Amino acid sequence: MELQTGIFSELLTDLREKRSSLENPQTPLSYPAEWLLDIFNGGRTDSGIRVSELTAFQAVIFLACVDLIAGTIASLPLHIYERSIVGNGRASHRIAFEHDLYDIIHIEPNPEMSRHTFLKAYMAHSLAWGNAYAELQRDAGNQIIGIWPRNPYKTRPHRLSSPMRLEPEPWRPFPVNLPAGSLVYRTTDGIDDADRSDVDAETARAGRFIPAEDMLHVPGLTFDGRIGQSVVWLARQTLGLALATDKFGAKYFANFARPSGILEMPAAMTPEAKEQARRSWMEAQGGENSHRVAVLPPGFNFKPISNKPEESQMVETKDRLRSEICAVFHVPPHMVGDVNKSTRSSTEQMAQEFFQYTLSPWMNAIKLEWKRKMFPSIGIGRTPKSRFYIDFDITDMLRPDAASREKFYGTGRQWGFLNTNDIRAFEKLNPIDEKWAEDYWMPINMTLTETPLDPNHQDGAGVGDKPDDQRMRPFSRIFRDAFGRIITRQQRDLKAIQMAFGPVLFSIRDAWFDVAAQSLQLDAQPGLESGKFVEEYLAAMQKRAAEWTAESAEETVSQELQRAVRALRIAAYREAASLKAKEGETHAAN
Repeated sequence: MELQTGIFSELLTDLREKRSSLENPQTPLSYPAEWLLDIFNGGRTDSGIRVSELTAFQAVIFLACVDLIAGTIASLPLHIYERSIVGNGRASHRIAFEHDLYDIIHIEPNPEMSRHTFLKAYMAHSLAWGNAYAELQRDAGNQIIGIWPRNPYKTRPHRLSSPMRLEPEPWRPFPVNLPAGSLVYRTTDGIDDADRSDVDAETARAGRFIPAEDMLHVPGLTFDGRIGQSVVWLARQTLGLALATDKFGAKYFANFARPSGILEMPAAMTPEAKEQARRSWMEAQGGENSHRVAVLPPGFNFKPISNKPEESQMVETKDRLRSEICAVFHVPPHMVGDVNKSTRSSTEQMAQEFFQYTLSPWMNAIKLEWKRKMFPSIGIGRTPKSRFYIDFDITDMLRPDAASREKFYGTGRQWGFLNTNDIRAFEKLNPIDEKWAEDYWMPINMTLTETPLDPNHQDGAGVGDKPDDQRMRPFSRIFRDAFGRIITRQQRDLKAIQMAFGPVLFSIRDAWFDVAAQSLQLDAQPGLESGKFVEEYLAAMQKRAAEWTAESAEETVSQELQRAVRALRIAAYREAASLKAKEGETHAAN
């Protein structure tokens, strides 16, 4: 009895503070019955329905919006990323699978719930109550070992007016000394349950205090930056009208869609007789008996009252309420059942807007709050800031259709920002354990002059093209002779390829370099760049030589000659252009 009295007394204290704040300015303390009803049954609305955070979920659109946003965010993978600076000064990001907190954040925040369950409850608290609280559980070494959601109805921020010492407890097995003015969170969640026999009245009244660094607090709309405002309270008129509309429809069909009426009785009847007649009528015509034939005594008359949903514009009212509740949560109406005003062409754009304007603000709020509480910058100005942070993986949520993915992969492969294994990773396929699967291709007409060609993958051959310069005709006989010597060998190793084709390829390179130097008015000799390219080209030829056969020798030698001439011409022109650019820089410096 003492415990219940203490809890009720503390509740009244909290109510006075709450009802004198901005959360409910229209409920004066001079009407205690009203503010008690506000707490236990919800705020009064002009529709006659009291609305609370729990009763608001009886409105289907409110339930659908909260469930959609909370469920979508909870379904997104949550990773710990490590940020580092690579050699070119750019930031590099990778998933830190080995981090001590990775499994806690990505899989299981605490032993009693998964990440999906935790985040869905966390978001439901913030969407309906305006505040989401989660307490960090620490071990004796001050390391985080769990994250527990806290009831937003039982938890509030509090500013200390005097120093306070927080004694050790299971959530934090070491004492904490807080100076006056510190922000803490006061909660009774977990210590005032009815089935707890180890809690005394004093403890239940005082609750317990949690340091700000141990509380992950994500407020909704807030006027002071500390306490979020309840969406249910701010939009209670709309929600009350939605509940009243549903109640009217339920009552109407509970009466078998038949209007009510007035039972006229003789004026000379006594009050007791009238009451007896009313009860008899209700027993005969109420509930399951509403369709039975009524037999009225002389002097009685029944007049039905017309009160049809069409006359109340019930359908139009429900449509308007759906749009208003969706506007509160910034949810596209078609995602909660309104398909009248959406088309297939606009649905994709609405989905993008749903992510950009509905989910992103909440996701950013979670990321920033969790980053500053779980990966704080210790000693700002003295030591580096934490390189770890959390982020949601939105790849699957924004996954395009097959045609769009094909276009994106093809473009990425062509322009050199995706390789084979990058594409397979997007499709959740195992990587190919080959070097070529990790290499990036590039179009030859878009590369920089100082970037060397890779003859293993891009040789500019254009198989089937003929050499476009008569200068290369003298090299044809020498190239064919080298090919004939290789085709008769069983062991076509790199050394044999270099001895057979090396002289002719270097000669072709020199001839093209002379042409390029003459056109650029350059007085120089071929350098290391084109020489290295010839060596790499010989290595590429050695790989292709394994497939050469005597039966297709004539066709193969023609293709290989054209390939070599075209590739060496590009390499020679590129080196000549690079030397010309360096020559210009030298003259400018002098």
